[in-house]
Amino acid sequence: MTLCWVALLAACTPPSGEAQATTPAAATEQANTDGKAASAPAAAAGSTACANPASPVQTLICNDPALLKQEGELAKAEAAASQTLDAAGKAKLQAEQQRWIQHTRDLCSDAHCLQQVSADRLKVLSATRDGLVDQDACEVPDGQQQCVDMLVLRDPNSQLATFNTLLGENGQKGSLLGCTAATNIGAGHNALLAANCTLETATGKRNVQLCSNQMVGQFAIEPAPAAYGTEATRQLLGFTQQHCAG
Repeated sequence: MTLCWVALLAACTPPSGEAQATTPAAATEQANTDGKAASAPAAAAGSTACANPASPVQTLICNDPALLKQEGELAKAEAAASQTLDAAGKAKLQAEQQRWIQHTRDLCSDAHCLQQVSADRLKVLSATRDGLVDQDACEVPDGQQQCVDMLVLRDPNSQLATFNTLLGENGQKGSLLGCTAATNIGAGHNALLAANCTLETATGKRNVQLCSNQMVGQFAIEPAPAAYGTEATRQLLGFTQQHCAG
């Protein structure tokens, strides 16, 4: 299976067994085992593996030891998740991981974003047990006493094509490049979908949140800060209740 860590290193690691044995993740792990900071050999291994980063995101990762370590943790988590799945599940996980790389990770422009989206992805991979299922959640909206049942989509980009179609149908310009979080609130399949995404228009890129209640034909979109994890879930819940609750 193609791992996120392997995808990062494919463009810059020579295809020799020796080079593969000295990846930055392995060097970092050895340094941690010794209870020391990254040693000179570990730094040299990282330099070799990241000699020719293929993208700005890869450059950010290669220049940050913490991000390099996180990439190694992602690789291990994906491998562990894969072991819980049958052949069809493994293929779906690989496709899901590639969507995450293209439509979430590679949209980051700074280390903070990479740390956040990678931490979220680690939680998703760690939750993989018997299948690729969305996670139940019950969040309390601001100013309310009771929580609201909802699904946090494990693949925020699974509804990307649907939302882009809705953009056009509702007279919105541009296209969504990818999302960091998405939820499904309420009864019925995709009844109240909401997502935090990157929108690209002729004037550039900006972050937005949007929601859709396809049962009654409601749709809303507005500028919003990038959000991750529980913060994103709560933010989307409040936005959805305000604009798309029927």
